[in-house]
Amino acid sequence: MARTPKPWYRKDRQAWFVTIDGTRHNLGRNRKAAFQRFHELMAQPRSQRQLPSETVIAVIDAFLEWTQKHRAKATYEWYLERCQWFIKTIDVSLTVSQLKPFHVQEWVDSHPSWSDGHTRGCIIAVQRPLRWALKMGLIDKNPLEFVEKPQGGHREDVITQEECNAIIALVRDEQFRDLLTVAWETGARPQELLRVEARHVDLANSRWIFPADEAKGRKRARVVYLSDEATAITRRLVLKHANGPIFRNRAGRPWTPYAVSCRFERLKRKLGKKYCLYLFRHSFATHMLESGMDALTVSVLMGHADTTMLSRVYQHLSHNPQKLLNQIRKAAG
Repeated sequence: MARTPKPWYRKDRQAWFVTIDGTRHNLGRNRKAAFQRFHELMAQPRSQRQLPSETVIAVIDAFLEWTQKHRAKATYEWYLERCQWFIKTIDVSLTVSQLKPFHVQEWVDSHPSWSDGHTRGCIIAVQRPLRWALKMGLIDKNPLEFVEKPQGGHREDVITQEECNAIIALVRDEQFRDLLTVAWETGARPQELLRVEARHVDLANSRWIFPADEAKGRKRARVVYLSDEATAITRRLVLKHANGPIFRNRAGRPWTPYAVSCRFERLKRKLGKKYCLYLFRHSFATHMLESGMDALTVSVLMGHADTTMLSRVYQHLSHNPQKLLNQIRKAAG
């Protein structure tokens, strides 16, 4: 006897799902609306029940399933978070043929505090499922193909040691101070800071090691070298959290990009400027280069394959006349 379909809640997608006649449907985030949609589907004749490729939410869900199987965990989580933000703004029954660029534009315009780089990333995250669905033959046209995106731009702001001290002095809880301190001391990528676990830690050599399949690019292992202070913090956190991410908030939950952004937003009220974890990484590289460290060594510390990225991103150093003057005097001396 066939089982009677029943909706269930999936935590990682933060949405309700149901499988009817072998087809899985994303019913949305709201429980009441999800069950209403479920009853509507069950009331339809089988021939009229909506196929998963017809709704925007179903296309995004299919893409996330594929990404989870075929891409790195970090990649899946990056798309998952941004797609969920977008899904909140559309009707669960919106079809691909009804989807228009203005749906995306209204979404990003409702967040005026987003930087151009963040806005660009969010638009790309929503465009990607539609490009994938077109390539897979699930849809015949990508309605978001020509959505305009702002330029990402280059980061030229640099946090000074004094600024860093001022930022950390305003942080009352040890958990966020630890995160900012290690970000400043190591230049690690934000995703590395949020995902490092005890199994990645090599305290004997003061470093973290992410295997190739967990590192950016998935081609080679990523090694993050630790200062004495970063090593001490890591040692203390590893003892607290033997499993899962070692950097956690006051509630004991692993930090998420959104949670970190909220903390920086709160600090903005006191500092008059919003910072981010990536700016700590950018500042680390800038200070290392300004101190006279060679580009190859800085590239290794940053986890770059070669010096190409440094040459492109840190061109602003060429506009620092005092730095260049000091270098030429050092060479001449």
